[in-house]
Amino acid sequence: MKKYLPLLGIVLMVALLAIPVSADVNLGNDLMAEVRTGANIGEAGLGTIVGNVVKVVLSILGLVALVMFIIAGFQWMTSGGNDDKIKSAQKLMSNAVIGLVIVLIAYAATHFIVQALVGVTEAV
Repeated sequence: MKKYLPLLGIVLMVALLAIPVSADVNLGNDLMAEVRTGANIGEAGLGTIVGNVVKVVLSILGLVALVMFIIAGFQWMTSGGNDDKIKSAQKLMSNAVIGLVIVLIAYAATHFIVQALVGVTEAV
């Protein structure tokens, strides 16, 4: 009996999961219209939507770099003349500046690419 127990469990799972469903052909169109309405994106194309998402992510990364810069400044101000803490704060500050420059370059590149793609897709 013990060797048939796993097989019995599989048969019961398949029997319980086999629930009949009816397919609605217009469900995909209705769902997409509902998503567009709920997200307030109107008739925006995929390139515009992806570009906006990337811009939001890069904006959040810019805020993270700014917070790192502020934390490094706070560490430097509260170091009390300790050379190790000052060097640690300087390293964090330089890393924050490098990260901010990378985010700005990525933002500019994304903006350029999205504008080029939107211009090409609207012309067609």
